[in-house]
Amino acid sequence: PSGMAAEIPITVMSKRVPFLGSLAIEGANLTTATFKMEIRNLPGDTGTALVTLNGASAGSEGISCTYDAAYADPETGETFAASILLIQINEATMEGLSTGTPVDEPVDVHYDLHITPSGGLKFLAAYGTFTYAPGVTQ
Repeated sequence: PSGMAAEIPITVMSKRVPFLGSLAIEGANLTTATFKMEIRNLPGDTGTALVTLNGASAGSEGISCTYDAAYADPETGETFAASILLIQINEATMEGLSTGTPVDEPVDVHYDLHITPSGGLKFLAAYGTFTYAPGVTQ
C-alpha cells in the first residue's frame, strides 16, 4: 500500500461541534489494523500534536474501522471490497483548537493518517490540510 496515499483536504464548518468523517480504503480488511492520525500546525512540526487520534471503538474519539465486501462508492456507484474508517474528534477536543487571527478567520493546519495492518508494514493512507472555521454558537 505504500505510495498510494491520497491527498484529501478536510474542511470543518465549526470547531464548536464534534467532527465525524469517513474514508473508504479499497481492498484488504483493515479491521485489525492499528491507526494513528495527528493534526499539527505545519508538516514536520515536532513536539506534542494539536490532536492525536488512535484506534477506537465506533462512537468514541479516534478511528474505528468496519469492512464491507460490497461497498458502493457514493460518487461512482462502483461496488468493491473496502475498509471504512470513521474518524471522530469530540467536541471538547475541537473546542480546544486555537482560533485564527483575526478570530473570525478559518484556521489551516495539517494531518496525516498512518495505518499498520496486522502483521504488515505501516503505510501513509491520507494526508492534507485540516481547515476549521471558528463557528458562532458556543
